[in-house]
Amino acid sequence: MIKMAFRSVFWAHSTAAACSLYYAWLVSQSAYVKTGLQFVAPLLVIMVVHLCWVAVRNGLPQGFSVIVFRRTLQSSFAMACVLGVGSVIAPQPAVASDSRAASALLIVVFCVAMIVAVVAILAAIGFILFKGGAALLDLFRQGGDSDPKSRFFDFGSLAVAFGVLCVCSLEGLPHAYSFSQTNRSEASHLVAASPAQVWATLEQATQPSFPLPEVLRVFPQPVEVVIDEGVALGAMRKVKFEGREGQGYLTLQVVERSEDAVVFKVLSDSSPFATWLKHRHLTYHVQAEPHGTRVSVSLEYDRLLAPSWFFTPVTKGAAYLAMDVLARDVMARAES
Repeated sequence: MIKMAFRSVFWAHSTAAACSLYYAWLVSQSAYVKTGLQFVAPLLVIMVVHLCWVAVRNGLPQGFSVIVFRRTLQSSFAMACVLGVGSVIAPQPAVASDSRAASALLIVVFCVAMIVAVVAILAAIGFILFKGGAALLDLFRQGGDSDPKSRFFDFGSLAVAFGVLCVCSLEGLPHAYSFSQTNRSEASHLVAASPAQVWATLEQATQPSFPLPEVLRVFPQPVEVVIDEGVALGAMRKVKFEGREGQGYLTLQVVERSEDAVVFKVLSDSSPFATWLKHRHLTYHVQAEPHGTRVSVSLEYDRLLAPSWFFTPVTKGAAYLAMDVLARDVMARAES
């Protein structure tokens, strides 16, 4: 009996995971690949599969909402663990194999891991809210004759969950339902050198000799500076990037130059980053201080992925680490 129950639960989780991933693959082939339909709606698919499974196997007994929410959480976290670990340990396609099939598989693993991360977080939040709602209902109805785990509670909690997820899935779809996409990240360091030495260092593009933060290793990496004309007004800079999503070039030009700042405008971006965000400006500020020179590096960009609550902190965090690498490289080269 226990063995049969285990098999039933296993197949329920497997079916829910397979259906949600198939749905995500279908959306990835459409124009909605960057919206909540790609990153949030898979959780709806998981919930629907578990609801149908419970209905077929048990006929929606009293308390079935608890089973659906619990199994949804279990499926989501199991997928997140498997795909998250696979994404982190998977090599970059450029060094994994010359086979296009191998590169394509690595790209799929990485992208699906991002989807499942959103799904797992939402599932955890939903389950916590569900348990909190059940506890409040128990408290308000304490001593009453009606059961707080009634079928009304089951259907009501699922209806609320489905309604909220449907609304969240539409983010990025209608133009009016898109949160602010413009973001800015900045990092700075105090350099034990004169402003003249710092400006001389900035004439050469960043090619850090120190190890990058481990977090940045999952993102595309700069592999070559193709064009480097310094920081004079009108100077061009072109950098080649490679990542799991392929390779491409980031082309910049100096559009503003003053005594304490230089602004690079992004002219074109065919790098793997172009699918996640749109680079706008890269700015270096150089300011003399009593004990050296303060170098600040900032990046202005637009986030292209939804939901904003997940991708805004992810992109801001990654952009900050990248700007910190640029600032640290200037510091290391100027001080040497």
